[in-house]
Amino acid sequence: MNQKKLVVVTCGLVALSALGIRASSRQAGTGRIAPPAQGDAFATSVKPFLQTYCYGCHGGNQPAAGFDLTSYTTQDSVVGDQRHWNLVVTRLKAGEMPPSQARQQPTPVERQSVIDWIERTGAEDAKRHPNDPGVVLARRLSNAEYDYTIRDLTGVDIRPTREFPVDPANQAGFDNSGESLAMSPALVKKYLDAARVVADHVLFLPGGLSFAPYPVVTDQDRDKFGVNRIVDFYKRQPLDYADYFLAAWRYHHRAELRRPRMTLPERRRSARRI
Repeated sequence: MNQKKLVVVTCGLVALSALGIRASSRQAGTGRIAPPAQGDAFATSVKPFLQTYCYGCHGGNQPAAGFDLTSYTTQDSVVGDQRHWNLVVTRLKAGEMPPSQARQQPTPVERQSVIDWIERTGAEDAKRHPNDPGVVLARRLSNAEYDYTIRDLTGVDIRPTREFPVDPANQAGFDNSGESLAMSPALVKKYLDAARVVADHVLFLPGGLSFAPYPVVTDQDRDKFGVNRIVDFYKRQPLDYADYFLAAWRYHHRAELRRPRMTLPERRRSARRI
């Protein structure tokens, strides 16, 4: 019983292992104080650029791609969301922002000035916080990841998450990202129940343990497992009964076949050569 409890705990830890990731010492918007000169540049150059060329699409109640540029009012807010602003730089460099059909287009000098400011701001922030990856989101295993992990650990495709709710996807459509894989008390209970399901498949043997493809909680289940292993062994053997019957018939009629002294090993070897 103690061993089965250990299996339950182990399976539960597998599901929640990723939640042990160390949180970054850096939090979004915390400890981010921009140098005065750079802050002035945001107010005098970058923000007017955004107001003129970007707020029309990336503002209001329904901003394009769900990216509201009007929410960034200071340089600190920009520094706290480098992921999105790196995307802004990419779009500006490619000439995709503003879009070609926009009524107003910035001059090359204006565009390059904003690109330089964003890159310089990110570089200076990286220098002030070396070896800091930013906010590291704790994430759990997705349903598919948990099923595959249990299969790899046990050798049996148990699929303990079949009763789990569907994993939500992020804006890019991926269902295995930290920002979308939340953990609720109800889901924790489901993970623990799934771990108990896996533990019900454990079969303790004299030399260790194994996992059955079905729950083995009674003596009849354990007997069934042993019998099925024997049946599976014979199913894996390349048996062709026609060859055996032919060899037996030829041996039985060896006199009529003018080979009265033929032995079974000879008959077997000649059958292999046919």
